[in-house]
Amino acid sequence: MLTWNVHGSAGPDVESIATSIRAHAPDVVVIQEIRKRQAATLANALSMRYSWVLKHEPYTKLMWWRSEGMAIMTPHLLDAVGHTEISDGQPMRSWRRRIAQWGLVGRADRSMLMIYNLHLSPHDDADSRRSEALRVKELVASIGDDPPPVVAGDFNDADDPSIIDALPGVEHVAAPKSNPSDAPTQSLDHVLLPEHARDVEVEAPAGGEQWSAISDHLPVTVHFTLPGVTSSSLPRRAEP
Repeated sequence: MLTWNVHGSAGPDVESIATSIRAHAPDVVVIQEIRKRQAATLANALSMRYSWVLKHEPYTKLMWWRSEGMAIMTPHLLDAVGHTEISDGQPMRSWRRRIAQWGLVGRADRSMLMIYNLHLSPHDDADSRRSEALRVKELVASIGDDPPPVVAGDFNDADDPSIIDALPGVEHVAAPKSNPSDAPTQSLDHVLLPEHARDVEVEAPAGGEQWSAISDHLPVTVHFTLPGVTSSSLPRRAEP
């Protein structure tokens, strides 16, 4: 599984993003800060199904293509998608509006995971960030743990351990530093797994100018196994 904040408003090269993702061959990709056209182009380049949702719309509806959102992508079945606001009633035009996105990923052998994609409030708004984390915990509890939930994304939680404590799931291996991408000093991008996950490995690039040309975050990839699910070796679907 791979999580990446791609800073879509800066106009990153989508093919460079696709090339980087292909190198890891993830079964699930969660993306933050991506525009609708960028998501469609990226999913097509990766031959993946995807669900994109609007996070906020800072411009007029005539400039819908510049609206920012989030996406879940997978080469497998993607179903039961949805999203909800987790911030405190922020207007649609505000970048402070925050959502949680989810989708059911199922493979050919009928094993499934419920994937949650998050982008929590930034570092200067700790109270809002903690409230959002608790709302996500309530959301996951309401949907249930069958299939197993995996919670991932940009948590904006540098030097704030209370965020992962509040969210459902376990970070089995500490997240690598992923921001800023030229010389990373902060661990902001995470994947939380069920407690019974095994064989967990986490990786991220070392960073550098070639990465900062793509985004201000680095991609973080997590490999793991669960009873009945092997995330590093799921069979790919046939093309639709």
